[in-house]
Formats: sequence, C-alpha cells, structure tokens
Amino acid sequence: MAVFGVQLVVTMVMASVLSKITPHYSLARWLLCSTGLMYYLHPTDEELRNLAGVPKDKGKKGKGGKNSSKERQAKDDGTFTVPRSLDLPMEMSRLVPGEVMQLKFYTDYQWLLDFSVCAAVVYAITEVFLAVAPPKGEVNLSMLWCLLAVGFSLYPFKKKI
Repeated sequence: MAVFGVQLVVTMVMASVLSKITPHYSLARWLLCSTGLMYYLHPTDEELRNLAGVPKDKGKKGKGGKNSSKERQAKDDGTFTVPRSLDLPMEMSRLVPGEVMQLKFYTDYQWLLDFSVCAAVVYAITEVFLAVAPPKGEVNLSMLWCLLAVGFSLYPFKKKI
C-alpha cells in the first residue's frame, strides 16, 4: 500500500490544475467571451447633441453682453437635455475578456465554475477507480470536492451582517 492513495494524488493534481492552468484557460471566460455575447455601446456626447439638435457651446451672449444664467450653467458643467422620444441608433460590440473582468460577480463566477468542473473531473476519476479497485477503509475524497462545490455555490446567498 502506497503512502499516497490514488484519490489523494488525483486531488493534488486537480488542485494544481485549478491554481496553475485555470487562470489562463477558463471555461467561464470562454462561455462569456467566445459564444457571441454582445452589448450596446454608449453614444458619445457629440452623437447625442447632433441627434437632439442641441447646438454646441459657442459662447452666445445675452442681454448686456453677458451670458444668461442658463447658458453659463450649461457651459460650466457641460450638461444638456435629450428628449425621451429621440430615435437613437445603438451600436453593438462583442464582449472581450478585458471588459468581462469589470463585471461585479465575474471573479466569483469564474472561480465557482472552474472549481465545479475540477470537482466533476475528480468525482469521475475517483468513481472509475473505486469501481475497478474497491476501497479498503478510505474516505471518498470526491464527495468532499462535491460538498465544497455545493458550499461555494451557496456562499453568495449568505447575508452580510
């Protein structure tokens, strides 16, 4: 009997894969970026001004050679109003990994999905091994991986105190 059982070796190999390979080749990143996920680009201020018919700030002068208070305020903070009924054409763009990183729960999603895939692989390999060579008083480590995957998936539901 070896010092390290097959289950422990499989567990250590998957832990190594999880820490070394999944940051570079992630199933979660592939699912979000390579499957054609699209998003709409924001229109620029110039596009909005042109479509709404708002003139550019040219420093028009009101009574007495001074800017009116509304014009000064709009010129100072650069705001302008756009009607709700404006027909605004939106451009679409593909999602790339650099943009996915900014999503709120992306890191949790990526880690959970990659861990769950590794847990499934450990479970499959361990079950095949246990079918070939019945255990002799060993603890089934694949069940521990499955319990950890379930526990990690329930973690976001934990209330913050």
